[in-house]
Amino acid sequence: MRFNKYQLSELVTIKYGKNQKNVLSEQGTIPIYGTGGLMAFATQPLYTKPSVLIGRKGTIGKVKYVDHPFWTVDTLFYTEVNEDLVVPKYLYYLLSLIDLNTYNEGTTIPSLRTETLNRLEISIPCFEDQKAILSCLNPIDEIITLNGQINENLAA
Repeated sequence: MRFNKYQLSELVTIKYGKNQKNVLSEQGTIPIYGTGGLMAFATQPLYTKPSVLIGRKGTIGKVKYVDHPFWTVDTLFYTEVNEDLVVPKYLYYLLSLIDLNTYNEGTTIPSLRTETLNRLEISIPCFEDQKAILSCLNPIDEIITLNGQINENLAA
């Protein structure tokens, strides 16, 4: 398998989340994410394409993949993925392997800067290899999700 090296800035455009107060609604259907996960729901999305979410302040060590319309608050980066180079879910798995806490630039609250993230070097195989790898990983994720739902039902 042959890999090409890229800086993260070549694979994504890192965007800042925004304050949710103008879109926050009990009738909303669009998830609003913060670094801790789902916070509330919005009436309109901030972004609609698949994205990898990266903590900016607070919980910076975990990334999240979303493939539905969403809103992120200002403590969470979202990414516009260059799908000419990388499959978004593949990039999620790669970024999940990086201990982003080692790039912490905060003194009291863990923090990441776009400049630091953009310099990360990532090795990416061709699309066919990315898809082959995903064909093995996606079923495992589906089983994990299903087991989580079963556990929640059993607890209820």
